Amino acid sequence: MHDYIDFYNFLQENNQKIFIEVEGRPESIDKFVREYSQNYSKISHYSEGICVLNPNVDKWGVEYRIYLNVIAGIPQYWNNKKYNNKKYRSNEFKYRIDDKGLVRYLFENGYRIGYN
Repeated sequence: MHDYIDFYNFLQENNQKIFIEVEGRPESIDKFVREYSQNYSKISHYSEGICVLNPNVDKWGVEYRIYLNVIAGIPQYWNNKKYNNKKYRSNEFKYRIDDKGLVRYLFENGYRIGYN
């Protein structure tokens, strides 16, 4: 849990723009949209930050991603988990961290799907 708090504090100190995305098959996204809408604000499959994959793709759960640019001062734990973003939104964000627990922690602390 302290790693989540460290990352949250890092974001607050840098005041940087980030993007939070989830990706999954339609049935997984259905569940995510329902839960998110109940707990935070109403969203749909077409909301920014929601990526619905083809139903036949070989993925079973939802993937949670954070895109960012500023890594100066990033806690060591998250520095080791980040990697260069070379695909989705690569023209806008240099780095990506994939971590369901971290994204859920950020949601609980005021961050939302899409741009923050």
